[in-house]
Amino acid sequence: MRFRKWIRDLIIGEGKYIESYGEFKQAMLSGQFAMIGMMLCLVYLIFDLALGTYATMPVFLGAIFLLGISIVIHRHGNHCLANYFLLPTINITLYLLAASESPNTGAFIFFIVNSIVGFAVFSYKKRLISILFAVFTYFLFVLAYFVDFSLLPERPYNDETLTFFVVLNFSAALPAAAMSVYLLISLNHHNALQLIENNNLLSKTNTELDRFVYSTSHDLRAPLTSVMGLINITERSKSPDEVAKYLEMMRDRVLSLDRFIKDITDYSRNNRLEIKKEEVNLMSLAQDVWENLKFSPEAENINFLVDIPAELTIVSDRNRLQVIIGNLISNAVRYHDSRKREQYIRLRYQVSGRVFCIKVEDNGQGIEREYHSKIFDMFYRANERSKGSGLGLYIVKEALMKLSGSIQLDSTPGLGTTITIKLPTTVSLARPQV
Repeated sequence: MRFRKWIRDLIIGEGKYIESYGEFKQAMLSGQFAMIGMMLCLVYLIFDLALGTYATMPVFLGAIFLLGISIVIHRHGNHCLANYFLLPTINITLYLLAASESPNTGAFIFFIVNSIVGFAVFSYKKRLISILFAVFTYFLFVLAYFVDFSLLPERPYNDETLTFFVVLNFSAALPAAAMSVYLLISLNHHNALQLIENNNLLSKTNTELDRFVYSTSHDLRAPLTSVMGLINITERSKSPDEVAKYLEMMRDRVLSLDRFIKDITDYSRNNRLEIKKEEVNLMSLAQDVWENLKFSPEAENINFLVDIPAELTIVSDRNRLQVIIGNLISNAVRYHDSRKREQYIRLRYQVSGRVFCIKVEDNGQGIEREYHSKIFDMFYRANERSKGSGLGLYIVKEALMKLSGSIQLDSTPGLGTTITIKLPTTVSLARPQV
């Protein structure tokens, strides 16, 4: 793994990232092919110098320099330009060598490899360039072996040397060709998986859209219809007590509608907004959430406990994390058990390696086991008396998917519920300033 990372950092640059999977693989192949070319040129150079042949020195040194330039260009992010340095350099160097030595060295095999690499390192949109490079490679092959012309002096080799070069050339050409073909196969496989994933996502989106339209139309119209009915009753009532009662009922319906609209907004934002990584103080975030909930009548007798150090920070998306914790605490408030003398909601944390866990624990009503696998579904309500929109826990699950996290439920009816969310993140305990 360390060697692979070293190669990646050498070609792409340390800390640099290529978003496209295909472009990353093509850039890596191009850089690796440049490194193979540089090593072959170095071996040929040392061998020729050992035989007293100095005419090829400028060719090999020039090729090594230009191939090195192609890697430097990769590190600057211009991968297409790097290929324009790579392929002509290798083709022309190969032509100069092949034209000045016996065909029995097997150097011609690299003409085939160069053509394959030309198709592998360029995207489908630049397929015409790949074809032109393949034609150029074939032209150089014909020029090297069928035209009696060479810029370098002829280099005669004995049988042992010819055998050595055949083995060397084949040993270098085979992995280079295999890497190119493997890249094409892996890109095809990756695209097939992407297509399956996109089809599954599209199917999921269509299903959720159908449910969303149906449930939204019902949940938006129901409170409005109820308010309209209450207005009609209030207009006919002459008792101040009855009017106050109906106004309170209207307030309850409007608040229900407001919560539903907020849930729809959170759902939309989670799907639309990019992930923003930032340092989040978990204690501060939890207190902000509780400030918005503690004055509701349902939260009046609930003790909110936060077993998290005040200086603890994590790197995550603050908005999504606030939506996640906000929905979990809001659910715990909504389904508390008013019959218990001491009601509480407790936030705890746990760190395991690079995984950060947040636990939201309460001693509320609890959830029947038969509902455990359903409560994270869109618009699911365990019973008709539920005051929620049925979106809260679904939004929590979707937000965690965006953050590459997970959620786990542990609940017993009559005892309470503990929900654990796991996030891959960086944790720090900053020392408080004195």
